[in-house]
Amino acid sequence: MTALGTALTVLLALVPSQADPGWFWNAPHCDTVYGDGSVTITESDGETLAPTTGKLRAVTYAKVAALEEPNTLITIGKQSIQRSSDAGCSWQLLDKAPDDLSTYDVQPGPGDSAYIYSVNDQPIHRVHGSKVSTVLGPVDGGGLAALDARPGRLRVVAGDGQLYDSSDDGVTWRRTGVLPAHDLFVYDAVVDPRNPDHIVIGVMSDGVYVTSDGGRSWTRSRPVERVNAFSLTISPADPSKVWMEGYDRDRATRFIWESTDGGLKFREVLDQSRADLINGNKMWASPVDPDLIYFSYGTSFANFGADLYRFRPSTGDLTKHHNRNDGIPSLAFNPSDPKILYLGLAEER
Repeated sequence: MTALGTALTVLLALVPSQADPGWFWNAPHCDTVYGDGSVTITESDGETLAPTTGKLRAVTYAKVAALEEPNTLITIGKQSIQRSSDAGCSWQLLDKAPDDLSTYDVQPGPGDSAYIYSVNDQPIHRVHGSKVSTVLGPVDGGGLAALDARPGRLRVVAGDGQLYDSSDDGVTWRRTGVLPAHDLFVYDAVVDPRNPDHIVIGVMSDGVYVTSDGGRSWTRSRPVERVNAFSLTISPADPSKVWMEGYDRDRATRFIWESTDGGLKFREVLDQSRADLINGNKMWASPVDPDLIYFSYGTSFANFGADLYRFRPSTGDLTKHHNRNDGIPSLAFNPSDPKILYLGLAEER
């Protein structure tokens, strides 16, 4: 091999694959966020929040996602879909949705794409660069508990636990696998970021179900068969780690449970005596540390505000930081430095 060929081989080995979207991301170079107040930035687990030039309007529940495209984020709130191209320092309006997006979430897709979907409503709004378009979901009049977007395929979890796939960006859908059980009401679902056939769903009254073969078969998780499983998160660093927040009907107590086998078995790691657990605290797993999750609590009642919790299940170490917002319905990690957090904020008054 020539010297030029050797040098080229070394250079190519240093270039990251598309599976490492954080390689070209930067930390945000700003002290103030220029936007409507939907999103702020913290580098201190919520102790200090970057000020915003705009004040969030009621009633807004902002959701935010960091995309594979370097330094690009999408946020939704009220009827607006906004984008940042400078790692969250400033925000520009992309489009206005015809309906309120309060119950919607935003999921990153490949490259500069994102998908906006709701557990209650059918339309899916697709973001590709600066263009926004809308398609119908697979279930007439029904929403989605989760959406997973990969090159050439979308996979969604419907409100009854049925999986659907699309190979044409949501224009048409086909049913995949079987129902986990009949007459389920799905609160939340997570798709393994490394393996889309591994899916965990949390349901009303009957706990958690898990599949490892794309919905062809399902297993009911133990020992949480009599739990309202309100919310879930899965570790991108180690997808065998799954956390569930829910209500134990037999003990009339809320817990966070942890699974270390992909969702087959759970154990309690936190109860409501140590944190404000409600029917559905949102949780977010660190993308690099399989023993770290964040979760939030917030309300406008009595002007309480919002708490962002940082929890390490192996040790039980729990910290929280308070702010004056009415909630933190969403959190995204900066791909180049996951200690930098983007918080989607709530304003109810």
